Amino acid sequence: MINWNMATPKKLISGNGSVSCLSELLTEMNLKRPFLVIDPKVRQSNFGRIFEDFFGESFDDFGTNPTFLQVNNGACLLRKEKYDSIIAVGGGSAIDLAKIIGLTAINGGVAEDYFRDKKAKIQSVPLVAIPTTCGTGAESSPFAVIMDPNIPKKRGIESIFFMPTAVILDPQSLISLDKVMIAATGMDAFTHILESHISRKATALTRIVSKGLLCSVREPLEDALVKKDISALEKLQSIAFTARLLYPRTGLSIAHALSHPLGAFTGMHHGLAVVTFLEASMKFNLADCEASFYEAEKVMGLPSGDGLLSWIRSIIEESGMAEEISNNLSLFGNLSVKRIALEALQSSNIPSNPRELGLLETCKIINESLFIFGR
Repeated sequence: MINWNMATPKKLISGNGSVSCLSELLTEMNLKRPFLVIDPKVRQSNFGRIFEDFFGESFDDFGTNPTFLQVNNGACLLRKEKYDSIIAVGGGSAIDLAKIIGLTAINGGVAEDYFRDKKAKIQSVPLVAIPTTCGTGAESSPFAVIMDPNIPKKRGIESIFFMPTAVILDPQSLISLDKVMIAATGMDAFTHILESHISRKATALTRIVSKGLLCSVREPLEDALVKKDISALEKLQSIAFTARLLYPRTGLSIAHALSHPLGAFTGMHHGLAVVTFLEASMKFNLADCEASFYEAEKVMGLPSGDGLLSWIRSIIEESGMAEEISNNLSLFGNLSVKRIALEALQSSNIPSNPRELGLLETCKIINESLFIFGR
């Protein structure tokens, strides 16, 4: 029996140039004083400059892995200035930050309280999410992740109040992305789909959706990397949105579980951290998910046997992600494999991983992944 509580954004606007509907959307929602949370790099792009003229002031004091301090600074500002809504423009970092800012500002206290035992009881101000990557899916998720720099550790939290009120998917927001970031965010979305398809918690219902997404993702990802085709970017953005609606029900796998501690320790972009562990984790899990894995291979139109793993490797190499990951890893001394493994094993994604694993197996996946990328 399936018994799920489902939540989705109340309104979705998508298509090339759809950001032009923002003013009309705010009027429709009777919002007059929005608080802009925008990724600092996006702010410098042509797409980001649209919002400078529209809003004037903005909150962009955060990086790839926002911290509790940055959440609390944003929440204080939202309360002080009495904003009636939040516009989040950026990838998962900006959107997750905006979610927790809104929750904290309206329900009181500081962000850390909600990662202990404090429960939010009041709906946050309306949130309009405008993603600027083709992989986060944060715009369609009831989850948010924040960095605790004191540990360091990425910490996730779920709340019904995190679901954005409205989402605008405009592929023009992706034009400024370089090839590596298109690949990293696109492969993050692909991994959401593949992991949910092979998940121990997958059902006939979820696999209907994941099969459709697997059928759809290969061509636009390849086209977006080769020629930055706007139509391909639009499709990737839509796929990322849809995939994230799916996987809170199925869970993911060890690849995502490992990506969070690696990102916390190194500051590596989340998509790159996921890709770091993707190949080794799939090889480890294959024996316990052969039917669903080969089904994914088939619907993607790849050769049977090793077609999917070969395709993943070709995307990693041809996009420049392999070199970027190696460069990121080279900036650090000896990473604590055991510590990364122990933190990963605490992840909510472990119960959905297709194959049972403990500390020994997890360390083996990490070491194999580091070897693949020259560490």
